[in-house]
Amino acid sequence: MHRMHAQWAALIALLFAVSGVAAAGDLGFSADIGLEVTYAPVPPASYDITSDLTLGFAITGITLVSETQLNLAGFASEWLALGVDLGAVRMAEEIRFEPYFAWNDLSFDLSIVGLDIGMHWILADIGGPQTPSYSMGTVFKLASSIACGFSITSLTGFGAVDLVNLLGGIEAPFTYQLLCLFAHLDALCAGDADLDVTIIDGFYFEEELVRLEVDFQGMMASATTWFDAYGLATMLFELGYRLDGPSLGFLTTMTLDGTFGVVGAGLILDLKIESVRFTSSTTFAAPVVPTLIPIAFAGQRFGVSFTVCGVLVTSATTFDDSFLFSEERIAIEAVIGPVAFASLTTFNAGGFAGQSVCAQVTFSGVVLSTHTEFDFTGIQLVTFGFRFAF
Repeated sequence: MHRMHAQWAALIALLFAVSGVAAAGDLGFSADIGLEVTYAPVPPASYDITSDLTLGFAITGITLVSETQLNLAGFASEWLALGVDLGAVRMAEEIRFEPYFAWNDLSFDLSIVGLDIGMHWILADIGGPQTPSYSMGTVFKLASSIACGFSITSLTGFGAVDLVNLLGGIEAPFTYQLLCLFAHLDALCAGDADLDVTIIDGFYFEEELVRLEVDFQGMMASATTWFDAYGLATMLFELGYRLDGPSLGFLTTMTLDGTFGVVGAGLILDLKIESVRFTSSTTFAAPVVPTLIPIAFAGQRFGVSFTVCGVLVTSATTFDDSFLFSEERIAIEAVIGPVAFASLTTFNAGGFAGQSVCAQVTFSGVVLSTHTEFDFTGIQLVTFGFRFAF
């Protein structure tokens, strides 16, 4: 462990030396260093401490990022990402060890005359550390944006499923836009989610995703269709309208299965007047037990955000399919000079469920951050770290 810390110190010193040379020669070199330490209790009477070291480099269209995680047992994981941007052509490779080899994603993207062509070639261990089993998957992407806000995207997977994760995990694009209050609360005081396609055994056709979108003069419409090896699997449609002054958006959604049966529907209303925003989302789904009604009420969510004296307050209330209160989340965010603060409190039907508090201070290119999570049983997570860019 001491040897590893010595190697980190030597590498950090080397980065500072290289940054000085790069600044003197104006080579366009930039880098950042981050270290994050996390404490988490392990019931009944133990704990775990992990440290994450992040190193990033960028120079003339080439980027390299490395994230190394250590815990009390030693080496835990390593993530490496290399990217090359040549303008119309982009190449990238991502390698992960957890702690043994787990993932290798080599991607290629070409943009020409409004057409985007891409390919992901993935080799993954789908067996686990004890009995590793390696399988390969390939995803082909074809996307184009045409005039009048029309776009089309196609993803084809061989040996790979869950292709929507290559689109940020967003199944319905306009629903995601109008429900940004809820997405904001999901991401508050939380790290970026790792969205991967799923590699399965055998290199065969597994999934096809085709998405059409229209966003023109206030009209919003999309159709996302999934195919599997047996044919049509799912279709999801969106249709709505958005106008300004005040900002108002209304959207309806419908989901059909492979037999064209309705399995889900939704109604969304999003209203913004100056600094106040209100969002309502009502969902319907096919009942578990077949009834005369094809779909039934599945849930209701209300979101409200407003700003008072520079403090942003966001609230989201959820009711379940029995019209009973299910969850309440309240977030408070403020920025005072170099200090940014955020608090997220969660309540459920039983009362207080948990709270997350995060803060960061920025000065001279250095960002100090801390994050704490606790519930009625005590502290669940404590994280503190720094990031320095030059």
